[in-house]
Amino acid sequence: MSGNKAVVKKGRCLNIGNCNKANTKEIIEVNIGEDFICPECGGELVEVKPKKSVLPYIVGGVVVVALVVVGLMFGLKGGESPVEDPGEEPEMGISSGSVDSLDVDTSNVAVEASGEDAIKPETEKAGKTSPSSPRMGTLNFDYGTYVGSISGGKANGLGTLTYTKRHRISTSDSQERFAEPGDYVKGDFENNEVKTVKWYGADNKLKGAIFAGSNGL
Repeated sequence: MSGNKAVVKKGRCLNIGNCNKANTKEIIEVNIGEDFICPECGGELVEVKPKKSVLPYIVGGVVVVALVVVGLMFGLKGGESPVEDPGEEPEMGISSGSVDSLDVDTSNVAVEASGEDAIKPETEKAGKTSPSSPRMGTLNFDYGTYVGSISGGKANGLGTLTYTKRHRISTSDSQERFAEPGDYVKGDFENNEVKTVKWYGADNKLKGAIFAGSNGL
């Protein structure tokens, strides 16, 4: 059917299988005021709304994006900071050659140390000990080797004495016990003498304990 598009309604017949217009999904135009039915099968039509074109929206979106890009370009160009002439030297607040003429007043610098101590770092000065101060070290005797705290050149403090030959452990031990080669005592020493120690065999098994001035265990 033909007619002015402004005075017609468009519809589609849904009587599929019984109507050729429905089978072909033909759009049927009906004049305003006429029954909205299929002219072939007489079935009621379903109005078909005209599809809105998305082209204007696409064109509008492209225009907006273009305007944003142009705006950003002009904004960046307008916000650029001026480029300094690489040939100019930045002013440092001191005229050329003035560094050599600066006078340094050293009259108030206190000298706290002299001689050898003056050139040593503070950590070395702090760690300096007198000969009588305890330190860790090793002492060799004709009957064994001591490893532990040493002061005044003697075993003083905690340490371990390992025997290399048979030797009486302590002259203060009333039991007069002797250590065999490989045995060792571990504990407190005073002036190279055993004070309070535990006595172990070469197999690291405890053999007893020595207490200076007592019978021990």
